[in-house]
Amino acid sequence: MTVSNMTFLVNRLGEDCSPLQYVRELTQNAIEGIQLTGEPGEVIWDVSWSHYDLDPVYKLSCIDTGVGMTGEEMVKYINELSSSIHQQSSTGNFGVGAKIAAAPRNPAGLVYLSWKNGVGYMIHLWFDAEAGVYGLKRWPKNNGEFWAYVSADLKPTQIKDHGTVVVLIGKSDDDNTMEPPPGTPMRSRWILRYVNTRYFQFPEGVTVRTREGWELPRSNTKHNFLRTVTGQKHWLDNSSDSRGQVDLDGATARWWILKPEVDKDSGHNAGGGHVAALFQNELYELQIGAGGIAKLQGFGAIFGADRVVIYVEPKNALAAQVTANTARTQLLINGESLNWPSWAAQFREKMPDELVTLQEQIGSRSGEKDHKKAILERLRQIRDLLRFSRFRPTPDGASPIEQQAGLGGSAAGQGSSRDGTRESGTKGGRAGDIYALFAEAGAAKGETVESSMLEPTTKWLSLEDGTRPHGDLDDRAARFLLPQNTLLINADFRVFTDMIDRWAANYQQVPGALASVKEVVHEWFEQQLIEAVMSAQALRNTGKWSMQELEKLWSEEALTAAVLPRWHIDQSIKRVLGQRLGSLRLAA
Repeated sequence: MTVSNMTFLVNRLGEDCSPLQYVRELTQNAIEGIQLTGEPGEVIWDVSWSHYDLDPVYKLSCIDTGVGMTGEEMVKYINELSSSIHQQSSTGNFGVGAKIAAAPRNPAGLVYLSWKNGVGYMIHLWFDAEAGVYGLKRWPKNNGEFWAYVSADLKPTQIKDHGTVVVLIGKSDDDNTMEPPPGTPMRSRWILRYVNTRYFQFPEGVTVRTREGWELPRSNTKHNFLRTVTGQKHWLDNSSDSRGQVDLDGATARWWILKPEVDKDSGHNAGGGHVAALFQNELYELQIGAGGIAKLQGFGAIFGADRVVIYVEPKNALAAQVTANTARTQLLINGESLNWPSWAAQFREKMPDELVTLQEQIGSRSGEKDHKKAILERLRQIRDLLRFSRFRPTPDGASPIEQQAGLGGSAAGQGSSRDGTRESGTKGGRAGDIYALFAEAGAAKGETVESSMLEPTTKWLSLEDGTRPHGDLDDRAARFLLPQNTLLINADFRVFTDMIDRWAANYQQVPGALASVKEVVHEWFEQQLIEAVMSAQALRNTGKWSMQELEKLWSEEALTAAVLPRWHIDQSIKRVLGQRLGSLRLAA
């Protein structure tokens, strides 16, 4: 079997890789090259100073003191798409990563310099724009071979008898490949940041270092130097108050609670408030920032999530093989995505005492009054409006289910018109319609089933009392955690604070009015959010809403939209405050 269009395949696979994926691939190749020597070794990300001295353009290079390769070996392993000096397997080296991740981003080339038994060799992998193919340059001075001997003048000081250097040329000879892709955090330490957050820890005997401050004079060794990369484990262990692990079905969850005073913003590592999958000492599916905090709240860390880190490590078993996708961006178990919801639920059930204590300590800071009793009393008056009719099949049903439901409309993607004919241009095909001919409309009898709804628990979060971390729910009204049936409401959301300011100003002459205003405003907006969530959940099992569609109804965006209409809420607040604090005329 061959590939008729190798260029298309390389480019297409390269699109699946993250912008910095090549750093992981070259680092991993270097680590495995060192392990083949059986000796301690180094991986160094640095400027190619020999290139810079000849042509003052910064070119990124990866240096290792691994086993090295001869010219013929490099031609074989680098110029073949799925080939590697390392053992290939579904759980190990694929033999495609570095070429796929790096070549499309460096059409001017990747120059490999390698020493083995003291002899140096060189190849140049590039994209030939005229021929439209990736391949190796020929070296006329070496009888037209695809490799050439290389002078020891280009050998870095770290390499003695064996090792390899990969120089990334970029898009052209003038391209500065020390410059990170747009949007990369920590421009001056971007490789350090990426490698630290990609690796949990490095194998014993392997030291990894990265250059920072390279634009400063090389004599300024205080700021232009190589910094040691440790991986996340070293930093987490040294920055945490407590840590441990929880056994889950098919996985182990490692957790850390960071010290309150730890510097989470240095940028060297991923700070608190993140979640990742751990496999073979690498981190996958890392979620930081608001996404990480939201995921941690699913694990039960509702309060203080910015101090919590959880890594879930799947276990390989006969019935559950763990592998990475080709782009090394996602873990798979038997070809399926990781079961995060199940692991989160198990973790909540087995939550460590230290995490429970953290929740209690931070949660107790909120002085929010419990509004639930008053809200539920009002909702009981419209209980029937918060339910939607649904039915279950029964031989003694009064009428056909289809007739009883009477919900109207067509199923998602069906695209039928009012007269039953298919609208032109809609999705679907004759195959599906043919089977529809055999559906017996109204054949099943049914009876009404009462919808059971459980009111969500509510928790107000704010920066002021430390219950909401910076960056979480910014300019959003609320987040609904379905597994815990919990509403997290952002007390700092401007719709709420503007309403408080409005009524506090109206009652500014009344001593102590602010506390009452805040309480009443929060109570009525809380009710609005509870109604939105309960009504959305009532649509379940009606046959017209999938779970994926329902989740949109209680997304952060939808809950924010739910509190934007304010006229009725404002009138309710006016009435209640008038009863508690007196009319505005009297207050004035």
